[in-house]
Amino acid sequence: MTKAVLWTAKDAATATGGKTTGDWTATGISIDSRKVSEGDLFIALKGPNFDGHKFAQAALDAGAHAVMVSDAGGIADKDKVLLVDDTMAALERLGIAGRKRSNAKIVAITGSVGKTGTKEALKYVLSQQGKTHASPASFNNHWGVPITLASLPKDAEFGVFEIGMNHPGEISPLVKMVKPAVALITTVVGAHTEFFKDEAEIAKAKAEIFDGLDTDGTVILNRDNMHYFALARRAKELGISKIRCFGTDAVSDYRLFEANIVTDGSAVRARVGGRDLEYFIGCPGEHWVLNSLAVLGCVEAIGADLVRAAQDLADVTPPSGRGETLVINLPNGNGTFTLIDDAYNANPTSMMAGIKVLSQTKPGEGGRRIAVLGEMRELGDSAVQMHADLHHPLTALDIDRVYAVGPMMAELDKTLPAERNAGHFATAEDAIEPIKVDLRDGDVVLVKGSLGIYVSKIVSALKSCGVVDPSTTATEQGQD
Repeated sequence: MTKAVLWTAKDAATATGGKTTGDWTATGISIDSRKVSEGDLFIALKGPNFDGHKFAQAALDAGAHAVMVSDAGGIADKDKVLLVDDTMAALERLGIAGRKRSNAKIVAITGSVGKTGTKEALKYVLSQQGKTHASPASFNNHWGVPITLASLPKDAEFGVFEIGMNHPGEISPLVKMVKPAVALITTVVGAHTEFFKDEAEIAKAKAEIFDGLDTDGTVILNRDNMHYFALARRAKELGISKIRCFGTDAVSDYRLFEANIVTDGSAVRARVGGRDLEYFIGCPGEHWVLNSLAVLGCVEAIGADLVRAAQDLADVTPPSGRGETLVINLPNGNGTFTLIDDAYNANPTSMMAGIKVLSQTKPGEGGRRIAVLGEMRELGDSAVQMHADLHHPLTALDIDRVYAVGPMMAELDKTLPAERNAGHFATAEDAIEPIKVDLRDGDVVLVKGSLGIYVSKIVSALKSCGVVDPSTTATEQGQD
């Protein structure tokens, strides 16, 4: 299928203030020469430890139609060059131009946890109703947001943008580029606490997402979160009157009545937009249930079909690294185990959510619930205590065995009861073989940890044993 043209040479030059002598067209945007697709505009960004200009010719050789650079040295085909003063600034201008020409109804999402999963769920249900564009992967930072805007098709009906931050002041300039009709904050908890005095400061930074809304925009907040009132007050200070909320609280606009969590999803009964709904989301866990209400709130706020969206949530499953559930062959070939891949990132709140999902997943006959937990990063002065305290939910929820991975997880190793402690390992690589040797038929294994501790290597090693078609194993595993 032929890709639609995103940018002509003339339009890109006008948008960026750059110069080109060519008559090329671009159907995509790339900043990584190793991942260039045919027809891309490759943008040579510079950073402290890299310079994309070194790979501009390689990008053209790989199929890029043009390259945006501030120095055309070493590039053979000068007609494929878009020369700009600064590639990062030009990328931002290209993103702003992409947004300006679009009539899409756009939702911006931030929060301490749940951003990407909520974005993917909203993207899916909206895509069933119209052409939808969304941030790929976690393109939620100072280069990911403008790339997503620059890639926004002219004829998109809906857009879903994830916006992240590690420090104060990072969200505001990004959301002013996005200019959403709806701003959602999934929740505010203690993530990135190394860079903030307290959670109140985190909430203040998350509230920057309101800066991109017009006064007739809609804010959607978690009513069960302790920072709800501070966030709502900030929205009102900015003149925003449409403030909606989701949660279990009786005053919630999108209110949860009941949820039945099973292995392959969650059955939900809720009141959304004044009507009672029963629906199923193909993601197990209370956090998914609450965020599904936020998804439906966004659907209603932009005027899409609420009932259809609720029905389509049944087809939403957790993304890889964020709760994806797979059935894997045992290393010895004698049986299977269930893997819950939640390895992308972790903080105390998401760690608790992952442990809950593990506790609610039924092992096969003779199987155990096993948690492989990597350390949680960016917790500041609270890090030691927060890791040590993980023994409370692990014990209360009766997790059978726990592998602790990473230097800070030595604190959990000290507090965990001996009968549950499978050992502490300095690195993810050190834990792989002991875990593989320990596995039994019917086990359920959760792998979760901060990105920088690389527990994803454990996931990859376990997957290498062979992923089984889940349709052939559900009854064998004794799953609900």
